[in-house]
Amino acid sequence: MKFKIITLVILLAGSIAASAQQFITHGKIEFERKVNQHSMLEEGSIWNDMMKKNTPKFYTSYYDLYFKGNVSLYKNGREPEARQNKVWSVFIAENTVQTNLDSNTSITLKDIQNDLYLINDSLRKIDWKIGTEIRKIANFDCRKAVGKIMDSIIVIAFYTDEIMASGGPESFSGLPGMILGLAIPRLHTTWYATKLELIDIPDKEIQAPKKGKKYTSAAFQTQLREIMKDWGDEGKRLIPQILL
Repeated sequence: MKFKIITLVILLAGSIAASAQQFITHGKIEFERKVNQHSMLEEGSIWNDMMKKNTPKFYTSYYDLYFKGNVSLYKNGREPEARQNKVWSVFIAENTVQTNLDSNTSITLKDIQNDLYLINDSLRKIDWKIGTEIRKIANFDCRKAVGKIMDSIIVIAFYTDEIMASGGPESFSGLPGMILGLAIPRLHTTWYATKLELIDIPDKEIQAPKKGKKYTSAAFQTQLREIMKDWGDEGKRLIPQILL
């Protein structure tokens, strides 16, 4: 009899622990993006050395990701509390991205110095390799994954399977849960979730952007490279961050 009671207690405890795990389907995530501006400036340049003395090492900005089921919208968030000096070439494009996992599509509005480009295409394919490292981000245990974009740019992500949508900041998705941490060493940039708000998301909060010159991803890349020709080597360097 005692053995049966102990077994029942163990099974009950296991059931309670399992039910305690969250399975979140909607809400709002705030991301903090930090760019190491000094690393983006060339070494040995008198002009860049002067800029380093007058520019903070990191430039910080905030973005919100609204998600409901398999649809999300990533866009500009709150202003930083303190005013910052920004190197002119740090992310000259600002993105608003709607991701639809059901249709495997994304609609991205790119604001490049007040020129609006609307890009409608399938979701970016990333060959993720999931590791074993776990990191706590915004109170979630997140597992590390490493992927590659644009043939050679390494992306390090941390995702949680407690948030069921397979999305993330910017145009990143494809992991078995929500990406809450992202680092792109080549761009000297990180995105980390600061908080999750469990709020109802009206459909209007996740509607796709509509303004801008319409392009497919391939057509936009061709157009961008034509534009960047006039910028020389600096233009080539900026292409990867514009294509995020």
